[in-house]
Amino acid sequence: MKSERSTSPDRETRKAAKKVFSKISSEAGRISPPRVAVLVAAWNQYGRGIIEGIWQYAQQHGPWILDMQPGEPDERTKVPEGWRGDGIIAAVHTLDLADKLEEYGVPVVNVSGTLLEGTDFPRVASNSDTTMRMAVEHLRERGFQHIAFCGEPQRAFIDFWTDAFIRAREQDGETPLFYTQAEGLPQQPDTDTRRRDRQRWLEELPKPVGVIGWDTKICRHLVNACALAGIEVPEEVAVLSLETDDLLGKTIHPPLSGVDIPVERIGFEAAAQLDLMLQGKCPKPGDILLDPLGVTTRQSSDVLACDHPQLRQAMRFIREHAREGIDVRDILAEVPMARRTLERQFQVMLGRSPAEEIRRTKIEHVRQLLGTTDIPIPEIAELCGFNYVEHMIPVFKKYHGCTPSRYRRDSRMRVARE
Repeated sequence: MKSERSTSPDRETRKAAKKVFSKISSEAGRISPPRVAVLVAAWNQYGRGIIEGIWQYAQQHGPWILDMQPGEPDERTKVPEGWRGDGIIAAVHTLDLADKLEEYGVPVVNVSGTLLEGTDFPRVASNSDTTMRMAVEHLRERGFQHIAFCGEPQRAFIDFWTDAFIRAREQDGETPLFYTQAEGLPQQPDTDTRRRDRQRWLEELPKPVGVIGWDTKICRHLVNACALAGIEVPEEVAVLSLETDDLLGKTIHPPLSGVDIPVERIGFEAAAQLDLMLQGKCPKPGDILLDPLGVTTRQSSDVLACDHPQLRQAMRFIREHAREGIDVRDILAEVPMARRTLERQFQVMLGRSPAEEIRRTKIEHVRQLLGTTDIPIPEIAELCGFNYVEHMIPVFKKYHGCTPSRYRRDSRMRVARE
């Protein structure tokens, strides 16, 4: 979402006031802990993760006093009434909110993915292009040629996700398929009307199709709409969320896959930027955009979209047994077919060999354990089918561009126990 706004004298005055405030704070030193307002919705795992990252920074570099007002999903976040503090971390979706925050005359860091022209708050967010690319590649790896995106047309501040999807599909030379509300629907349709309209859209899509949803809540509605329409998930419609929510993602059938956005690191980096400003220093220039960590694959997208039953059987065998140290011979024992045929079908459908798919599946298990457990890395290697950790580390680095210990440190923000 882009907007233009002229720079007014009042705006310049507020900027100058913030600089004076930061300089005074730095020179005088602080006797009491900084008071920081956190304007991030805490109703989903995404928002709670950002708040967790802010809290972790405050614990390591504070103490800070964090002022928050938990709100409902559709309730606008706002600074607590009568608040007097030192800095603000907020998801700034609108110019109206930006103007209100500037009136406080304190440093502000933005953690929204929305790029608002006319604001100059330092911004820390997920990289929408790399996140969307990872989502698209997850579905392409499973053989889906048709890929669609479902956002929230009534929430203009997330239009940047639709834009990122269009760019990703045009790069692939494919026509973007995305949800638009049917004509005649109210601007703010109720839940049932919205569900029925998504059902209409799903029924019109070519099958099989992979559908990317903006968040887990939308993906749950998509899965429910498929059930009502008699559409099989994931065989006809595979569903993938642009976030991973363990509670909402697991408590639906089938469980939802999701892209792992480094929400805690977003909060941590935002707090670090604010701390610099509170000390009268300049924050890092430009936006800080963080790449996703990977995809948590659950049943909603755990499928191979092809008409070859033996290939689907081979893929299922790999998913279920990769951690047992299997090789191509084990696949052929389970799925009787010529090795040359198996190799050719894998290259045609997935663009990689069966052996490469086994390695990729094992590394995905490694990644999930690194990000969600404190299991020592050598033990993770053994659990995921590697005979030696020395064999696992270079393979992991090939896929993720860093060592397992660095990945764990970046995703969990603590030193790995090796």
